[in-house]
Amino acid sequence: MKSKSKKSKDKIVEAIILTIYTPGCGTPPAPTCQDCPTKELGGVRSFWIQKASYTWSDITNVNEWKTAICNQDVYVFPFANGAITQDPTMSDGYGNTPQDIDSYTYTADIHEPQYVNNVPFWNFIKKGNSYKFGYVTQNYVHESAVAAKFIPTAPVGKDVKSKVDMAIKVMFTQTDLITPKPKPTTIFDTCVDC
Repeated sequence: MKSKSKKSKDKIVEAIILTIYTPGCGTPPAPTCQDCPTKELGGVRSFWIQKASYTWSDITNVNEWKTAICNQDVYVFPFANGAITQDPTMSDGYGNTPQDIDSYTYTADIHEPQYVNNVPFWNFIKKGNSYKFGYVTQNYVHESAVAAKFIPTAPVGKDVKSKVDMAIKVMFTQTDLITPKPKPTTIFDTCVDC
């Protein structure tokens, strides 16, 4: 017969084992299924740069956007074009899993038309890593979870009819894919005046 102290030690060991090894990863959020889903059209239509220290209370609130813009917490570029790619960073897996996804590296190649006037802004932004990046598709905004690296250039083509604009490559790496949020009305339709 086991002594009381031996029984209590066995229970402690069992409790430790249960806290270390828990099978499964939990339950995922329920996926949605719609017979006629609404299509989201692509293209980076607008983008913004946001102080990494700034946090939204409600990213869909127009008044919050206007306040953030006027406080210079957020810089909005309503007229842009470009594309976004996400490349997974993989590492060796364990057991029967050959590889794990550790993170995603986002790369944005965007253009904005304010070539001459915005060179001083881009020269400042390229120096550090203290700004997040956000972009707009047809109906949604997408905000990076981490600060991004901005690499601005102003390439000049050979064609005398080609236009010169700011070409910005933006890169950041984060653990999860960005969750889209509904686009606030009017903010990306025109320049916001303070």
